[in-house]
Amino acid sequence: MAVNLIPFIYTAIFAGIVLALVPRQEIRRLSIYGIIFGGLFDSIVVSIANLFGEFRYINYEPFGLMGIHFLAPVAWTLFFIIYFYHLPTKKMYIYIYTTMGIFYSMLFCQIITKLGVLSLAHGILDSIIPFVPWYIIATWGYLKLTKIDDAFESVNPMEHEQRRFLYNAVAKQLPSRNEENIDETSRD
Repeated sequence: MAVNLIPFIYTAIFAGIVLALVPRQEIRRLSIYGIIFGGLFDSIVVSIANLFGEFRYINYEPFGLMGIHFLAPVAWTLFFIIYFYHLPTKKMYIYIYTTMGIFYSMLFCQIITKLGVLSLAHGILDSIIPFVPWYIIATWGYLKLTKIDDAFESVNPMEHEQRRFLYNAVAKQLPSRNEENIDETSRD
């Protein structure tokens, strides 16, 4: 198997897991958090790591820009949608869940390093250092942002709906079956 296909495979697997485990409405709601805390954070972490020479993507050929593989932020976005969807509500479980997320990410980082997708300057240390603050900030940020969003919704639900759906439907809504039957009987 070509090494440059590995990111396509794990991104497709994450996409399949998201579609299988997370309801569509929740995917829409969690996408912004996944983009911010997954894709954007990954781009920032990789850019900083490239700047200091700590780790870099290899074998990405035309699928990258400035040392960032194109599919890595997409995969991290999908991963954090799954992560936030299953985030527990009790504080003790949140700590355990976040620790397991860090451990999983370190394991995943080591696997793709051994497969030839990443190159780490300091081995396991480069797996630990970025993920600990990343997960703490992402979990804390998600909990704070959802608390703000919930507070905003409870204060002014109408404005919340308008803000959530900025672009109203352009097409005219189709009539329901009952309305069609009424229209047809009135024409006769």
